[in-house]
Amino acid sequence: MRQASFPPSVLNRTPLWLQAALRDRYLWAMVIIALFVNLGLFAFLLLVSSQLPPLVPLHFDSAGQPDRIEAKQMIFSLPQIGLIMIVGNIVFAGVIYRREPIAAYLLGGVAIAAQFLLWFAAVSIVRIVIS
Repeated sequence: MRQASFPPSVLNRTPLWLQAALRDRYLWAMVIIALFVNLGLFAFLLLVSSQLPPLVPLHFDSAGQPDRIEAKQMIFSLPQIGLIMIVGNIVFAGVIYRREPIAAYLLGGVAIAAQFLLWFAAVSIVRIVIS
């Protein structure tokens, strides 16, 4: 467990249960990686949004037929969902870090993996729509 240093004024104002998680560099690295992957997803969707038709299928049934068709701006809900997942996982990781640091790392890793799954979903939707 690598320690990050914060000014004493910051650590004195944070709750005791959160101080250990704030000092962990690996947990910070997971947060930063997940945020960069999410930012990349948002940038990718911004670049391809001009090529998308006005209506985009966002969900498909088991037969592969679209069952939810929305305006193309709704594809930006994917990075929003990813950001909510990052925040939720990291907050929960901070809560459980003192008792279970491995579980906190697992939550950070799941946040990263979820971002890559959202990338897969976005690329699949764009590929289907553009081709």
